Amino acid sequence: MAQRVRHLFLVALAISGLAAGPALAADSLVTIGAPTEGAKLAAGKASKVDYEVQAGTKAHHVHLFVDGGEVGTAHKLKGSFALPALKAGEHKICVAPVNTNHTPIGEKACISVTAE
Repeated sequence: MAQRVRHLFLVALAISGLAAGPALAADSLVTIGAPTEGAKLAAGKASKVDYEVQAGTKAHHVHLFVDGGEVGTAHKLKGSFALPALKAGEHKICVAPVNTNHTPIGEKACISVTAE
């Protein structure tokens, strides 16, 4: 019986969104305007990433990640990052809203691009 109650409690948490777990991209507080998902970028050439954090969030600034490594920080909630030249191949670009302690708040927005 106790196991059943625990199971029902965990289901209720998951439904209410209080349980930890992967969130959908739609839950992100930030959007990437450019490049778009699946875009083709010139390998070896710098480009930029346009982003915007939703108004009214508690985000203080954003971090830019390429293939899991942090490559930039911006203290504006809407703007552009200079994207370093990418080697040929597929890459994952993410922008994460963070608070003053650099703790992520909400889901980061990510796109996949191919450098050719």
